[in-house]
Formats: sequence, structure tokens, C-alpha cells
Amino acid sequence: MSLSTRLNARQSQVFRHGQMTTVLQMSVEQLEDHLLQTARDNPFLVVRRRGGAALRAGNVHDFLDTGLAAVPASLYEHVTRELAGLIAHGGPMERLVMTLIEALEPTGWLGCPVDDIAAQLRLESRLVENGLRLVQRRVSPAGLFARDLRECLQLQLEDQGLLSDDMRCILDNLDLLPRGGPEALARSTGLTLEIVSHQLARLRRLDPKPGSRFSTDLTLMREPDVRVEPQGSGWIAILKPSLETRVTLQAGAALKNSPAMRQALAQARAIKQAVDLRHNALKQIMQVVLAVQGDFFRDGAQALLPLSLSAIAKKTGFHLSTVSRVLNGLLVEGPNGIISARNLCPHAAAQACADGPSKPQVMARLRKALAHENGGSPMSDQRLSELLTAEGLMVSRRVVARYRQELGFSGAAERRRHR
Repeated sequence: MSLSTRLNARQSQVFRHGQMTTVLQMSVEQLEDHLLQTARDNPFLVVRRRGGAALRAGNVHDFLDTGLAAVPASLYEHVTRELAGLIAHGGPMERLVMTLIEALEPTGWLGCPVDDIAAQLRLESRLVENGLRLVQRRVSPAGLFARDLRECLQLQLEDQGLLSDDMRCILDNLDLLPRGGPEALARSTGLTLEIVSHQLARLRRLDPKPGSRFSTDLTLMREPDVRVEPQGSGWIAILKPSLETRVTLQAGAALKNSPAMRQALAQARAIKQAVDLRHNALKQIMQVVLAVQGDFFRDGAQALLPLSLSAIAKKTGFHLSTVSRVLNGLLVEGPNGIISARNLCPHAAAQACADGPSKPQVMARLRKALAHENGGSPMSDQRLSELLTAEGLMVSRRVVARYRQELGFSGAAERRRHR
């Protein structure tokens, strides 16, 4: 074998490996954009919408006009892109950033305490705190990854250069506003009512839930990527990618046996192989998800169990970032409708206890308990905590209080007053 032959074979292997790595680490939206762009420039690669016409240079723009390739990113896809530089560091930084992304709520707030994340990663709380501050500064819009309303507003004010001493005083006493209004804030802070009113007007222009702008995920308007169907006593995942790829030897192109044509053919074959590999990875990931969350498709959100991306990565052997990207933007259709695949990976209500109940489990049971409670004697957060614990959902009073507020229920005294 000549040196030239060996060199060409080696280059071909490196090229195929590069394509596989690139395609495997793309989200659903990124992959669709990549395939459409490549098909426009490569005469050997045919990208076809399922049930539709093939997309080549002549009609790609018609397809793009439908808006399907211009779907805005979900919250998780958005923050993953914005934090790609930190994730690329690998090691503890990558694990920390990915864990913070997993704990992100649809509102944009962080869904678990720093101490719990530190315990999960076996890091010092100080290191997690520093990493969280770095993430908060890197990501946009400002306010994402905040732990509460005060921090969310403070991050936005810092970003706009409006965090004055007066504003700090108001933020520190913001909990007085619902009960006593601006007058209570003025008395507590020592500021004049005029200054308090002026600063409150600024606060009202901020976004207390910056993640909500991503919550209306327009990807739900497209066809689902995976359909879940019952099989025996379990479930099976059937892949339904919106785009189909194949390599074809067109007569005109095949006759031009030039180096450029040979390279284009090699690229088309490498991409087809990479897409097939990605589909195989998706099947393995979905097998793990269905093994854990099978009851969800029969019983709904109350049956969701905690499932971290790290656990999926460990069981499948794929890298954590690969699992995250494969699931980002992925839509799953089951007996109870179409949902984002990320919703099938809830974190535990108490992050320090990975075997505890998931947040959707707790919220579903809490919603039912509050909806059917005795109006004349509403349950306190402690009583609700004891009720859930007796049913095997071990959560603290603090967690119950936070979830109750998210569900839109006021405290027991307030509920009794407005009975």
C-alpha cells in the first residue's frame, strides 16, 4: 500500500469521525439547519421532509419560507449555547454548568439551593457559588439562574447600571410591599415616599421571570421527533425525525469524476453515517428514559421520577453534553400528548436526595391536596409536608411553601380569610 493511499484513508477516517462528533453534539434545531445548508451545496446529499419533496438547492428556500427551520430556541437550548464556552472547559466546570442547567426552572430561576448542588457534585459550596455568579454574568437575558425574586431583579439592575444604594434598600425589604405597600417600604428604609415610588416604577419595568419568554416553545407546532407506544408491559420509542437524509448518485454529478466531486460524495456519505449514528444514540437515550418514566405515559405528571442527564449519560456511555444536546428541542408524543423531552428529566424535589420524589410528583399531589382541602380549616405548609411525607413523598416545609406559591396558592391564613 502506498503512502498516498494510507494518507487518504487516514484523512477519510478523520473526516468521518469529525462529522459524527459534530452531528452527535447538535440539538434538533441545529441539526436541521446543518442538513439543509449542506444539501443546498452538496449535489450528492438529499434531504427530504418526511412525506414531502426532496430539498436541494432549487427548493430549499421554499422550505425555509415555511418557518420550520427558523424555530426559536427553547430556554435550555438557549442557555446551553450561551454557556458553551464554559462547558468547553470540561472537568468540574462542565459538570457544574450542566448541573445548573438541569436545575433551571421554566421561569429562568434556579430550582434548587447551592448547598444541594454542592453536595450532589461533591464540591465546596463556595466553589458552586462562584460558578453560579460566573454563569449569571455570562448568560442573557440578565436574571436567568437567579435564586429568588430579589436576586433576579438585582441582576437585571446591575446589567443596566441602575443598582443604587436606594434600590438596594428597597430590594432588601421587598417582602413588605404586598402587605404594607410603598408606605411600609418608606418607613422601613427611611427613604421618602417619592423616592420609593420612583424606584418601584423602575422595578416594574423589569422581568421577574426572564425564562418565561422561552416557555411558549414554538417547536411544539412542528411534528414530534419520537412517538411512544405501548409494547407488552412496557413502552417503545419510535423515531419520527422531521428530515430524512440519503445519498444519491445523480447522473450528471457522477460523470464529473473530479477531486471536488469525490470530496462532496465523501462528505455526503459521512453525514448520512453520522445522522444514522445520532438516531442510534437517541434510541439508546430514549430506552433509558422510558425505563424510568414509563408510568408517566399511563398516569401523568404525578408518576414522573427524578432523572438527571448525568444518570442517562452514565447508563448509555454518552458524554453528558451529548445527552443534553440530543434531548434539547426533542419532542415526544405519547398517549397524553406532545411534550418536550426535557420534561421527562425532572430533578428531585430535594437535590441532595436523588432517590426522593420529583418536583412534578410533589406539585401534582400538592395541587390535588389544596384543591380538595377543607376551606374552613386550610392546611399549613407543615401539615402539607406531613401529609405528603406520609404518602411517601418526603419533602420539607420549605419546599412545600415554594411549590405552593408556584401553584398560585396563598398561605393558610390568607386562604382562610378569602374563603
